[in-house]
Amino acid sequence: MEIFSVIIEVIGVIAFSVSGAMVAIRRKTDLFGVMLLAILTAMGGGLLRDTIFSFSPPAIFQLKWYLLVSFIVSLIVFLIARKYSKTYLENETKIEQINDIFDALGLGIFAVMGTKVALEHGFSEDAVITISCGVITCIGGGIIRDVLTKSIPFVLVKRIYAIAAILGSSVYYIMYLLEINDGIAIVAGVLITFIARLLAMIFKWNMPKAIE
Repeated sequence: MEIFSVIIEVIGVIAFSVSGAMVAIRRKTDLFGVMLLAILTAMGGGLLRDTIFSFSPPAIFQLKWYLLVSFIVSLIVFLIARKYSKTYLENETKIEQINDIFDALGLGIFAVMGTKVALEHGFSEDAVITISCGVITCIGGGIIRDVLTKSIPFVLVKRIYAIAAILGSSVYYIMYLLEINDGIAIVAGVLITFIARLLAMIFKWNMPKAIE
């Protein structure tokens, strides 16, 4: 099952790296900016989680090859955007929709894997800490990215962004308590978050705002 978890995490790193790189390109950053924002989107949530909960050493320094994966993915996205820059600009709306799909996938994966980290550290009896750990893992990197690019973080404006993460984390946590197969629980948690985000994008579901 450990191999399955690693595969899921790598998919999450790739998804969030693509998302981070595409946001960086839209903000017109240079190559270094694209790579940095891709890495922070993919790994920043885990770093923030480990700092808050005093998990040492942080996962970003234990799983250094994840950084390499993120670096390679961001470079590929940068080169594609640079080579086809005219087409990229002409299809900005479609590209943003593609970006949302990658972001939804990364959100689901890291909501679950962050929850799994909390459980592995012995917080199975504390639902608040466990679920919070999952949510911080999946939204933290995006918050860091958006702050650096002077944008309002996705989690504060995107359609049920945090709610979707909470749903996925909660589903995985409940299935863990029920002793359901870990692989099934991981897939279920990821799918719940991913589907919730996709439905929110399709049907334009939003949390209420004081002033529209």
